[in-house]
Amino acid sequence: MGYKEQWAVSLERIESFFREQPDVEALPEGFRFGECRIRLTALPDRSLGPVKVPYTLLEMTGDGEDTETIHRRFFLRFISAGG
Repeated sequence: MGYKEQWAVSLERIESFFREQPDVEALPEGFRFGECRIRLTALPDRSLGPVKVPYTLLEMTGDGEDTETIHRRFFLRFISAGG
């Protein structure tokens, strides 16, 4: 089970979200929620006319239940931002 998604949200905002979660552990290569490993990669900004929009690649892999739980939490937080 896993997710590989591009989100129109800055890497810093997403990292902040995961750091705020009391049950998510920060690792040198990303984050961990139970058996789910979370990796974030900043992508090049995209231009929409004069506006630059940050993009981040979100990768979640691991146990189905843990991955589903943290993805649902993440999705609900950023659903209005774009994915």
